[in-house]
Amino acid sequence: MRLNEIYEANKDNIEFFLIYVCEAHPSDGWQTLQNLETEIFYKAPRTADERAEIGNACQIGLDLKYPMLIDNIDDEVENKYVAAPIRLFVIDPDGKITYAGGEGPHKFDPDSWEEAIKAQSN
Repeated sequence: MRLNEIYEANKDNIEFFLIYVCEAHPSDGWQTLQNLETEIFYKAPRTADERAEIGNACQIGLDLKYPMLIDNIDDEVENKYVAAPIRLFVIDPDGKITYAGGEGPHKFDPDSWEEAIKAQSN
């Protein structure tokens, strides 16, 4: 997976985190055809433990190698960054966003994210 390649190539220079936010396509909400075809059925989590369980399944299912953090059940990260359903960011050591990728999946662009990571590392 391209994200893992980018992580492996840069993990010694910067910190990476996958932050699992609200479930984008819960079975008790808006389902996608892809989720139905691949039989991915998760209800919207109601507790932090439920969210962590689904996040863990996501990380394993997608074979993502970098560390994962879980947004709190009040969606604090999602509300501040508008990260759902999938989005890539680069944040400098002072906490300033230096790259905010487009909202996925249609504007999801790992190549431009990698360019921003390289610029940050220089």
